Amino acid sequence: MLEIQSLHQPVLLREVLSYLSPQPGKNFVDCTFGGAGHALEILEKIKPQGRLIGIDWDDSAILTSRNENLILVNDNYKNLKKIINDAGIDKISGILLDLGLSSNQLGREDRGFGFQSQGHLDLRYSQQTNGLTARDILKSYSEEELFQIFKNYGEEPLSRPIAKKIIAKRQEGRAIETAEMLVQLVSQVYSHYFKSRSRRNPATRVFQALRIAVNDEFGNLRSVLPQAVEALVPGGRLAVISFHSGEDRIVKQFFRQEAKKDRPTVKILTKKPITASTQEREKNPRSRSAKLRVVEKIN
Repeated sequence: MLEIQSLHQPVLLREVLSYLSPQPGKNFVDCTFGGAGHALEILEKIKPQGRLIGIDWDDSAILTSRNENLILVNDNYKNLKKIINDAGIDKISGILLDLGLSSNQLGREDRGFGFQSQGHLDLRYSQQTNGLTARDILKSYSEEELFQIFKNYGEEPLSRPIAKKIIAKRQEGRAIETAEMLVQLVSQVYSHYFKSRSRRNPATRVFQALRIAVNDEFGNLRSVLPQAVEALVPGGRLAVISFHSGEDRIVKQFFRQEAKKDRPTVKILTKKPITASTQEREKNPRSRSAKLRVVEKIN
């Protein structure tokens, strides 16, 4: 009996289902289980014998979901090969990576994901991880290190003045501790350079950059892609939804490399990334930056 309730609106759902084509009795992996938006639909189509391995680094996503066809694993998807082996599931027909934040993660006040959060600026997907938090980075990294993070991971046009402002606040004994404090700082920098206000929060790119740095998201993505292709049966498909140009670049380059080998491992099914329809963008603004790329395993 299905006991999961989706906690957020999945992006590009129709397109994902079309490309992955889940069928009764087939096995799938959702590497970013999140609010279970995509997983719910896949589970409906693969029952009664099909199994879905749902992976999420955030333990809160795992604790709120139960289903007899579902194997939930609280782990980083960079460990995909081990996770699949430990689950005892073979013949994987499809794998999904949705690299965006789920709505319930954005609402986590204790981790600083939301712009209005009063909690400490953490930004770790899993608080069981011993790595640096975003607050640690803002309190200890040099101006140059902060600049590189904002530039390379966030493509933030005001990376240098924002980094300078953070250092200045720190020297005044007013280190950035919360999401709200960081939003105020970035907004002050933006107001100095731009008179008109943007519809998007000016701190969006900075938060994105810090989140990517804290969780090593680019490194994890580079690690999981070859494992995903290896895990698929011939004819199985890997679908990746990215929301950041850096992520999309990693996926595109990997797919092309695999498709151009002397003995190609995959066939690219999306020559250009699939994007959300006008109707979906209007209903779900989060989908505006989403890009879906899909490959099919050859051998």
